[in-house]
Amino acid sequence: MSQINEASPTWNLWPDEIKILVIDDEQDILNLIRLSLEPAGFRILRTTRPEEGLDLARREKPDLLILDIMMPGLDGLELLRRVRRHPALAKIPVIVVSARVSNADQLRMLQIAGDIDREIDAYVGKPFDPGFLLKTVKTVLLNHRDFLLAKKQGQNHGVVSAPLIH
Repeated sequence: MSQINEASPTWNLWPDEIKILVIDDEQDILNLIRLSLEPAGFRILRTTRPEEGLDLARREKPDLLILDIMMPGLDGLELLRRVRRHPALAKIPVIVVSARVSNADQLRMLQIAGDIDREIDAYVGKPFDPGFLLKTVKTVLLNHRDFLLAKKQGQNHGVVSAPLIH
């Protein structure tokens, strides 16, 4: 793969055209994520309701999904399973932002990331530093630059990357 520089077509792709869907049942977290990422030029879609998040994902086809795991009703893992089953959404990179930050929780996320239906690209514990979240988002997007280029060109395939645990 080629390196990214300002003359590369990938550089033009990011961040001005990147759409991020955030699903978390806590409005304060949604606001913090929006305030952390919008100044970098990302377009942020957000909802506190997982079912609405699934509809938004189907309709908007985001470039990245950030979601909480522990939500009432449809939890984040079930939501992720449904996203991965949808052909147009299956390759979207995913960052989990969760209050479950113990070593056991992180190990569980790594095991889930190994499942074909439930790939997770990064795990960020709450509370988080906004700068750290932005860095994680940029890293995940760079790891998926082939997916983003293909999507921009109207194709629907991606690359597999190793999950990040923070």
